[in-house]
Amino acid sequence: ARQPRTTTLSLRPARSAPMWLALTALSLGFVALRLQPPQAVRVRAGVPCAAVSQGAPQRVALGELVRESRAAPLAKRSARRKRGEAKERARQEGAVLREARPLADAHALPFEWLLVLDVEATCDARGRPWEHEIIEFPVVALNLRTLQVEHEFHSFVRPTANQTLTPFCRKLTGITQEQVDAAPPLDAVLREFDGWLRERGLVNTAEARSFAFGTDGHFDCQFFVDGECSRKGIPKAEYFDKWVNLKQLFADHYKVRRCKIAKMLERQGMRFEGRLHSGIDDSRNIARIAAQLVRDGSPVYINEGLPPRQRFLDL
Repeated sequence: ARQPRTTTLSLRPARSAPMWLALTALSLGFVALRLQPPQAVRVRAGVPCAAVSQGAPQRVALGELVRESRAAPLAKRSARRKRGEAKERARQEGAVLREARPLADAHALPFEWLLVLDVEATCDARGRPWEHEIIEFPVVALNLRTLQVEHEFHSFVRPTANQTLTPFCRKLTGITQEQVDAAPPLDAVLREFDGWLRERGLVNTAEARSFAFGTDGHFDCQFFVDGECSRKGIPKAEYFDKWVNLKQLFADHYKVRRCKIAKMLERQGMRFEGRLHSGIDDSRNIARIAAQLVRDGSPVYINEGLPPRQRFLDL
C-alpha cells in the first residue's frame, strides 16, 4: 500500500539577515519622525535634521538626511580651517605685540645674568660607544634686566683622548682640525673663563647669586662639562652644578612638548640665525629664546642640577 506523504517541520531557526542588509532596508524607506516643539530633531550621529514649529507630526525624506549628513563634515572641516587661520594670525600678531611689552623687573629675578652655554663635543656617526670631549666652549651673557646680550666668551678646546676629529664631527660642527690643534685643553679654558667672569664682576656668593647658566637641556653641564671633568680629574667650579633648563622652561610656560632650538624659535615667531650646531651660534639663538620667554612673562629660575654623589665612609 502507498505510504502517506508526511511533511517534516524543521525546528532550526531561520538564518537572520545580515545587519547591514537590515539597516539598508530600513534606510531606504521614509522615516516618520514625531517632532516635539520647539526642540530640534537630531539623528543618532548628532547631525541636526530639522526644527519644526508646532503642528502635526512631520515626515523627513531620506534624501534630506543624506544631504545634511554629507554637509556636516564639510562644515566641520571649514570651521577647523578657519580656527587654524585665526590661530596663525593671532600668533603672528602676538609675535609683534610681545616686542612692545615692558621688560622684567630686576628685583623679581633671582639673578641678574643668564649665561647661555651650548658646547660642542667630539662625536662619530657610528653607534659605537664614544668618549665625548668638548671642542668648543661658548658662553653668551644675557642681561635679564635689559634682555640684551652684553658679553660673550668663546674658545675652541683641544681634545686629549681622541685628538683627531672624525669627518662626521667636522661636517656637523664646522670645526676644523687646525682650530682644535691650536686651542688650549679644557682645564686651561675653564681657568680662562673663570677669570673672564671675575673681570666683569660676575661672582656668586653665599648671600647672593649674580648669574646662572642656561642650557638647551641637561647634557651641556651634566654630561659634557661635569662628565669630562670627572673622568680627567679637572677641577670645576661649583657654578656648573646647577642650571636653568630652558628647553623644559619653554615647555612648561607655553604648555607644549619639549622641542629643538629651531622649533622653539618658530613657536616664538623667529627663525634660527647662523649655522646650526655651531656652539656660538646655538648659544646666541638660545639667548634669544630666553629673552622672549621673559617678555612673555615666564619666570626664570634654576630647575635642574647634578644628582647627589654617593659618599663612602671608612668604617
